This record gives sequence, C-alpha cells and structure tokens, in this order.
Amino acid sequence: MDKNAESRRRLINALSDSLGPVIINALNEHDVVEIMLNPDGRLFIERIGKGMEEGGAMAAHHAQIVIGKVAHALGTEITVDRPIISGELPIGGHRFEGLLPPIVSRPIFTIRKKASLLVRLDQYVTDQVMTEQQAVVIRDAIAARKNILVSGGTGTGKTTLTNAIIADMVEACPDHRLVILEDTAEIQCAARNAVILHTSDTVDMNRLLKSTMRLRPDRIIVGEVRDGAALTLLKAWNTGHPGGIA
Repeated sequence: MDKNAESRRRLINALSDSLGPVIINALNEHDVVEIMLNPDGRLFIERIGKGMEEGGAMAAHHAQIVIGKVAHALGTEITVDRPIISGELPIGGHRFEGLLPPIVSRPIFTIRKKASLLVRLDQYVTDQVMTEQQAVVIRDAIAARKNILVSGGTGTGKTTLTNAIIADMVEACPDHRLVILEDTAEIQCAARNAVILHTSDTVDMNRLLKSTMRLRPDRIIVGEVRDGAALTLLKAWNTGHPGGIA
C-alpha cells in the first residue's frame, strides 16, 4: 500500500471514530436521508416516511474534530475567516456541509446521504408517484432533445428523479456523450461516454460550464444550478447543446 493510500485509510478510520457509532450506523441504513447536528449538540436523523427524529448528541469539540478531518480530506482549511466547508464526506461520498463559529454559536454539520438505489420512471408509475402519461411526456422530451429542469424544495427527491430521467436518457441515446457537472457526486450515470466534473474552492459551476463547451458534449447535465450559472447553462442549452437536464 502506498503512502497516500495508507494516509487516507488512517484518516477515514479516525473520521469514523470521531463520527461515532450512531452516525456511522445511520449512514449504513437505507432509509436514512439526512443527518443533522445542531449547535446545542443534538443529532437529528431524517428517514424516508418518518421525518426527523432525535438520534443522540455530540459534544462541540467532537464536532469540530469531525469538521476539521473532513476539511483535511478535501485538501482545504476551515478557519475563523473561512468558517464554512462544503464537499463530499470521505466515507461514502455523501454531501457534507460544516460550519464553525463565529457564524454559528457552536460547530454544526449536515450530512445528506448519497442515493444508494436507482429508481426508474416505471417504478414511479408503479408506485403511483407519477402517471403513465407523465412518464411518456418525459420520455418524449428525452427523444426530442428538450431541456428538462427539475425543481422542488429541499428533500423532495429532485436528485432521485434526475437520476431516473438520466437512466432513460442513456437507454434512448446510448451513443450520446454526456458531460456532468456537480458540486458533490450525486448523479448516477451508466453512460459509456461520460465525463464528470466537480466544482472546487477555486473553480465554480459557472467556470465549469464555460469549459464544458470545449468538451464536445451531446448533452449537458448539471446537478444543481444556482446564481449566475443559470444564465450560462441557458446559453449552453440554447446554442447547440440541447437535451440536457438540471
């Protein structure tokens, strides 16, 4: 084992110890959606169909250790001047958001679990989440290379639906080259010709979108669009790169 791999293994083990059994067990449960630590040290765990339930506690100094280890794994620093960290948890690739004082009274973090199962459009119909006609409209939009925008509140299943649409997209157009842009790895894509780009502290979504134009995409997929990146995406979709989803 090389030094980098050994160092990462030790970091993940230390992070697992810092997170503790309650959080680690929750990360391994299929019905868990989100894990939240509040400033008062209370842990809340959101499960599918059950909402949020209190799930234990974590001391402030332990929370600060967790946030520091995640920052180290991401190759960045979190300080008083830069008290927010966003990225992928080294364990499982889940979305991690951590905050330190002075913008909060005590360290807090939220872990949004990465989807473990791919739900297909047919399953949406079977479960009566959407009608057969609605599924047909989506598939017709894919075939006609219409741009698709998935919107909704936090925790409403936007990423799950996006992944379902992408799965149909790959089946309908297996030869298309997909360029996928994300803040954190949430998109599931089985396309044989796909490129996945991630934002960083120095490269934002707007910059990635501009670079995407030179990567010869057939379809552009964006995990989450915000701020000025929306205009850049619309320009990309409307100037020779239709059929995307965001």
